[in-house]
Amino acid sequence: MKKLPFLSIGLGGLLLLVWTACKKDSSSSSNASRTTLITQTTWRYDTSGIDLDRNGTIDLGNDTLIAKCQKDDIYTFASNGTGTMDEGSLKCSVADPQTSSFNWSLTNHDSVLHATFPPISGTINIQSVTSAKWTLYKDTTISGISIRYIVSLKH
Repeated sequence: MKKLPFLSIGLGGLLLLVWTACKKDSSSSSNASRTTLITQTTWRYDTSGIDLDRNGTIDLGNDTLIAKCQKDDIYTFASNGTGTMDEGSLKCSVADPQTSSFNWSLTNHDSVLHATFPPISGTINIQSVTSAKWTLYKDTTISGISIRYIVSLKH
């Protein structure tokens, strides 16, 4: 009879191990690569602002830096490194074409985006990307103050 408690503990431990091994990882929204997530559908502006303490959240909302006519733009990224920006219903200039093409690439283990299209220009870091939201940031200095500017896109 003394073996029964040890058998129960061993069986309970085995069940716990199997249960946790089969449990879904809730911290990851997808096993898809960043390229797959970026190219699966179109993106639109969501929000932007300044992250003063560089913890990944916007401390000072600053949607005024993004022109209203850019907030309805639609971005499409193709897996071959090309993309299209559609001006949406609010064009910044009547003379601007409705759509324009751009090139893009990911580097540094898919953590850095290289592209040029409003409001993103040059090299910008990828904070996170899921199937629903893409958050990018750029560290810069304005009037001698070092800041992190965050831009989020959504579907």
